[in-house]
Amino acid sequence: MEIRRICSDDLEGFWTLWQSVFNEGIYLRSPPPPKHKIDVVLNKITQRKIPQFVVIIDNEVVASVEAFPGTMCGQHSDEVGFIGAQVHSDFRGQGIAKKLLEAVLLDSRRFGFKELKLEVYESNLIAQKLYEKFGFQYTGEKGEVDLPSGQKEHSLKMSLPLKNKH
Repeated sequence: MEIRRICSDDLEGFWTLWQSVFNEGIYLRSPPPPKHKIDVVLNKITQRKIPQFVVIIDNEVVASVEAFPGTMCGQHSDEVGFIGAQVHSDFRGQGIAKKLLEAVLLDSRRFGFKELKLEVYESNLIAQKLYEKFGFQYTGEKGEVDLPSGQKEHSLKMSLPLKNKH
């Protein structure tokens, strides 16, 4: 297992991972955008060294995590990073998400984020417990969302203030 920064060579594998998790119908609301749009974002990530990592097993992208700056998420400041993570269903329960979260938290401090925010579905107790272990606190509800599976889900908001390590 290799954990490393994402690069444009990962485009196909990253898109495939996103599509696979979306197809489950219970974790992601949206399918991946067209590959050319992802490629533009990957180039920006590489140029700015934005915290985004992938896990490679047998030359396949099996998981990813990112902390996107606020300006990439409709905000006016880059002091807050927005976390997104996904692990292919065949590789869950192996501690991969924990290792990815460790990597993105460390790199988020380097990037200069003062806080990280995320949303997690109320039914995703495993992810909630992982985020809690890293110190994320609940800050409210985003509201109800409709998932591709047809089920309705409550989206919870969580936040983690980052202290700069000296």
